[in-house]
Amino acid sequence: MIEEFLKLSPAGQVKYLKDEEFSALEREKRIEFLKELALCGRCPSKCLASALKILRELKFRDRMFYKRFLEHPDSSVTMACKKALSDREGDMVFVPMREMVKRQNNEKKLQTVKLIVSETGQAGEDLLLSFLAEDNIRVRELVVKELSGRPQLDEGKLLAQLSHSIWFTRAAIVEILGNRRSRLLLGKADELLADPNVEVRLQLLFALSKLDREQVRDSLLKLTKDPHVRVSREAKKALATL
Repeated sequence: MIEEFLKLSPAGQVKYLKDEEFSALEREKRIEFLKELALCGRCPSKCLASALKILRELKFRDRMFYKRFLEHPDSSVTMACKKALSDREGDMVFVPMREMVKRQNNEKKLQTVKLIVSETGQAGEDLLLSFLAEDNIRVRELVVKELSGRPQLDEGKLLAQLSHSIWFTRAAIVEILGNRRSRLLLGKADELLADPNVEVRLQLLFALSKLDREQVRDSLLKLTKDPHVRVSREAKKALATL
């Protein structure tokens, strides 16, 4: 079965592993097939990552097996491996993954963060929050888009990062909360009105404009007197629509 499987294209292999035909096999047969596939040494990285992910979903818990792939050169494989190990430990191997991404060039970093976006658990969320501190606008834009649309997000944790974050992280946090129409922003409005960075104040203006206008009127009025001309101009426009 392995030999026939390996004749498929990499995309075809991944598709087969997700197909109903494979899913219909007994759990033990799927596990044995995936183990053999992972250890054969001829499995493309994308397929190997999928195999490790499915093994994790099948509750296969052999730590020594997963550790074989911790040093794999493809980040999608190491991430799948670390996630499988973390299921037993109760948390993702956060620091090693974060440090690995830091060492990557911008293009590779973006690809890795795209993989992390697929994580829906708490560990994935924590990693994504940490990437808001990346001095890479494409990475931040990707994270902002993902966290803005997640049904479940600890907005309080996000808000707590404001006081000790660099300006572009603060701006990203405000943008996310604005996109989510979070009422938590109302409690931080006065503090953010005095933020020393114009981009943060501008994001606050855009975020407040998405909330109930009557509740943000006073804040918008204060922003019309902002020392930066763009902020004051945009605030006047927003106030005029109330």
